[in-house]
Amino acid sequence: MNKIFKHENIKLWILFAVTLLIGLISYNHLPEQIPIHFDVAGNVDDFGGRIFIFLEPFIILAMIVLAEVSRNVDPKKNAYNKFNKQYYLIFFLVSLLMLGIQLYTIAFSMNIKILNISIIMPFATGLLFTIIGNSMPKFKQNFYAGIRTSWTLSDEEVWFKTHRFGGKVWFIGGIIMMITAIIPGNLKTFIFFVAIAASTLSPIIYSYVIYKRKYK
Repeated sequence: MNKIFKHENIKLWILFAVTLLIGLISYNHLPEQIPIHFDVAGNVDDFGGRIFIFLEPFIILAMIVLAEVSRNVDPKKNAYNKFNKQYYLIFFLVSLLMLGIQLYTIAFSMNIKILNISIIMPFATGLLFTIIGNSMPKFKQNFYAGIRTSWTLSDEEVWFKTHRFGGKVWFIGGIIMMITAIIPGNLKTFIFFVAIAASTLSPIIYSYVIYKRKYK
């Protein structure tokens, strides 16, 4: 494996260090039980020991390792050099989300008033989709990052067209998800999950259609 510490993933290591430090500082100030899961309405539906405050740095560390292992075992490993920035951006955004979840958990546990997570998460998830969607057309053909179907992996042109289409769908879907943050009631949940389903499934279907069209 290439070096685990390099300039491309330095932001990931910084977020790992920040979340680990926050966990160490806050640990003794947290109650014995902290929230570890919220329902769609933003109510806590599961608690765990305060040791769970270290879950976020653990996830970030796992993603750092995963990012390096994936690109080095991929038969198309040379392709990653052509979209390094976009590749590590995915892991950085998810790591940033982990930091936000950790801070929210601490604030909630200490009874600090903050926006309901049912508002924060749809907006944060939608923002993540829009940013990744904007970068998606730059993804090069590989086995681990992007819309990986048998059709996109079989043909570079199908890969390119699918990711160009998928990028637009994810961008629009992300905007819809962000809007659901201010929609009240069950309608929020319905629209949010429809947007996720459409963003996920439509590029897959599109890759099949254009592949069959090309090789009919």
